[in-house]
Amino acid sequence: MPRNKRTLDVKSLAALKPQARPFRVSDGGGLLLEVRPTGAKVWLCRLTVRGRRRDMGLGGYPLVSLAAARSAAVEARRLAREGIDPIIQRSSIAAAQKVADAARVDASSRTFRAVAEKCIAAMSPGWKSRRTADLWRTSLANYAFPTLGALPVGEIDRHAVLRAIDNVWTSRPATGRKVLRRIGTVLRYAAAHGWRANDNPADARMLRHAGLPALPGSKKQPSLPWAKAPVFLKALETMPGLAALALHFLILTCVRSGDVRGARWCELSFDGGAAWTVPGERLKRKKSADVQTHRVPLSPGAVDTLLRAYKMTTGANATARTLPKLAALRGKALIFPSAKRDRPLSDMALSAVMRRMNADRPKGPPPWRDADGRPAVPHGWRATFRTWVDDTRPEDAEAAERALAHEDANKVSGAYRRSDLFERRIPLMASWADHCVATDKKPRKAQRRSTR
Repeated sequence: MPRNKRTLDVKSLAALKPQARPFRVSDGGGLLLEVRPTGAKVWLCRLTVRGRRRDMGLGGYPLVSLAAARSAAVEARRLAREGIDPIIQRSSIAAAQKVADAARVDASSRTFRAVAEKCIAAMSPGWKSRRTADLWRTSLANYAFPTLGALPVGEIDRHAVLRAIDNVWTSRPATGRKVLRRIGTVLRYAAAHGWRANDNPADARMLRHAGLPALPGSKKQPSLPWAKAPVFLKALETMPGLAALALHFLILTCVRSGDVRGARWCELSFDGGAAWTVPGERLKRKKSADVQTHRVPLSPGAVDTLLRAYKMTTGANATARTLPKLAALRGKALIFPSAKRDRPLSDMALSAVMRRMNADRPKGPPPWRDADGRPAVPHGWRATFRTWVDDTRPEDAEAAERALAHEDANKVSGAYRRSDLFERRIPLMASWADHCVATDKKPRKAQRRSTR
């Protein structure tokens, strides 16, 4: 192997050419440069540590310069003279650095923000709507992340939670409750994975003792008195657009807004009378595993609303006789689509109709209000219908609960009582529709018939 006793310089390093076998050149002081057949040039430092000869790699040239290699060789020889193996020390430092880097990565993945995203991703497959995940992310981003987002999830205590919800808790109580529940869910998820202690600083009952003010009871959705339903439906007829028709259909069927907005033509059936079957995954349920469908008998007024929706969306006329065939041809198309026909109306579309009806009043208070003077909202129509049943035909209370798709409060009896009382609901919904479209005298006649 050729040996060069002279000190190396940049020029001599450049002149070194690879050979068939590796060879080394010396810079003195134990510093060697190994030239390999591939052309690679690697620095080596020859050492004697506690009587044992070692060759320590210092990196490749030119990535490691001549000056850097000389400096590294000097340091390695110093350690060797002190009885320290520089190769073992370097390995130990590298291992410690790897552990520290992993710890930093692990810590960044366990901030409240990161764990919240993991929690949402884990739960979202069980949610019926993609929008639920969006609502979680938005509420946490607006109210929780500014205070908690960068904190390690294991260090979040009750004082941090209180700071996070301080502004929203009293200014927007309904939102505050949701944010607190969602923070609690994220922290329970973290505890289940061993990332924090199994105590939940977002427990509202515990936070009360830490200074969280109690909120007043939440008010029910404002609903229009049932006696005003005929006048409202008459005013609704003057409102343009599919959203107004969707609201009309909601009032006559007493279902929730999301069920109406997601309604599709293929969900209609006309064997033995018009009916609409709402899929279980679109219904409001406490458990996503509960996928029972909900049948809705359609009164002639509800069918007429469907005919008008068909004409508005297709431009063609339909009749009660031709609707079954036309609905089958429409298939999975939405009955009440938005301007983008493949997407449903927004969740605020029906509310906007009622707001416009109140805002169009030239003077005086809004006409469509509840007993407390609050403007009525679409969801309140379910309460309007239920109050109408209580006041005019209490014998149909159980059928009304089925019409509203309410779960049986008694879990035991609910597990065995599986009839949806559909046949009893057919005349009930027809009477409700008759009341809603009645003239000034018809409501009194309907009430007398129902109380015999």
